[in-house]
Amino acid sequence: MTSPYSSANSFRLATIGANRLARLLGDWVSGEAALHVQLAANIRGLIATGALTSGTRLPSERSLGIALGVSRNTVTKSFDLLRGEGVLSSRQGDGTYVSTTRTSHSVRGDDRLRSFTEDEDVDHIDLRSAALPGLALVADQFDLLESPRARQLVASHGYLPSGLDELRDAVAQYYSALGLPTSREHILITSGAQQALRLAASSVTEAGSTVVIEEPSFRGAIESLRSLGVRLVSVPSGSQGIDVDELAAVVARERPALIVLQSTVHNPTGSVLDVFRRSRIASIANRFSTPVIDDATLADTIIDGDRRPVPLAAGSDMVMTVGSMSKSFWGGLRVGWLRGQPDTISELAAVKGGQDLGTSLLAQLLASHLLPQIELARDERLRTLTESRRLALESLSTRLPSWEPEVPVGGGSLWVRLPGEVATSFAHRAERFGVRVLPGSTFSIHDRLDDHLRISYAAVPAHTQRGIELLAQCWDAHYAASVGISA
Repeated sequence: MTSPYSSANSFRLATIGANRLARLLGDWVSGEAALHVQLAANIRGLIATGALTSGTRLPSERSLGIALGVSRNTVTKSFDLLRGEGVLSSRQGDGTYVSTTRTSHSVRGDDRLRSFTEDEDVDHIDLRSAALPGLALVADQFDLLESPRARQLVASHGYLPSGLDELRDAVAQYYSALGLPTSREHILITSGAQQALRLAASSVTEAGSTVVIEEPSFRGAIESLRSLGVRLVSVPSGSQGIDVDELAAVVARERPALIVLQSTVHNPTGSVLDVFRRSRIASIANRFSTPVIDDATLADTIIDGDRRPVPLAAGSDMVMTVGSMSKSFWGGLRVGWLRGQPDTISELAAVKGGQDLGTSLLAQLLASHLLPQIELARDERLRTLTESRRLALESLSTRLPSWEPEVPVGGGSLWVRLPGEVATSFAHRAERFGVRVLPGSTFSIHDRLDDHLRISYAAVPAHTQRGIELLAQCWDAHYAASVGISA
């Protein structure tokens, strides 16, 4: 169904890139039906749920085929099916558009966090999530749930929007020990780091505000900020952390409402800012009076160098710091926090109270007894992550020598450069070999970085090594020759 009318895109209708559509489609190949039939069914499903809205311009057949690791003919045939149903329409010289959708649907994100929402699949090795397993000492504290203090809490109404006082004190001591004087009044307890980040960001931005963020950056931060309707502007970030010269230039030019970065174990690069860069960023925040959110949730997973760097907030009151029990102890606690100035914390506590009335008190009670044992947790993370990183790097060097991983200073994943811009299509093909990884575009606000993958080594080493073996088999079968480099 082709129309000669003027370009619909002159009305600035939404456009979806090939990498983003591939991410929304996820693992779309299943069953015995022809590939083009399965692809059409999955696109139809995205339209039915409102993930693809009426008027959205789809990527070209060629670019989508590359992103999905299938032939252009497969995509063409699937689009033809949907055109015949009236679901899609094409305009000569202008592309293919969604022509129908449900009139009512819930807001859907970009599926960057899909790996956290899917059920466990025993048929695939999942190297997407770098979430670390819980430490044994977490379970050792479960007896607290039968303690007099637990009974006292249960006898109360249980609503404490600011958080349990003993946990706020423990978090304050945690930062004070790192060289950042902190009191209870500086701390707001949240239901995980994501809530802390969103609360902090929403307090200084509104729809249309400019927010500066690293490229690449944590996928959860991208999702949270986009849901607020802000305009994202990127600054490159690499093995040494954010490009501070570029940050200074962008802040001077854009005068953003907010800067969001990761000073201590960046996700996905694994970098840690040195003292000089921390000082310069604090100076930029002070000079332009620009709020900064420092997501330091991975700070206790440092492997190399100074394992207890002074927090970025020590240099500027403009910095709000996000922390969490998840990477240090266990993600299942769902306890995070925000450190900021007392007046800001007081205002955000009122906002949080209107959202959920407070984080689970029993989880906070456990956290208040665990956090004073942070040195034990750091040592255990150091022991396991050092060995897991070594084995993952050795496996890549042996099986995929043309790939170029950054050696992370901390965290549970590798940021790997590929010989070509094929990460999205490779990730889709790798699923058919039984292994799942995240393409670089997942961590890009521009849907770029398709020459990178993130590979987790957070699971047991044998699991990671088997996954890398399957990645090598997929690369040898489909990509090594096409990029002109043998695996």
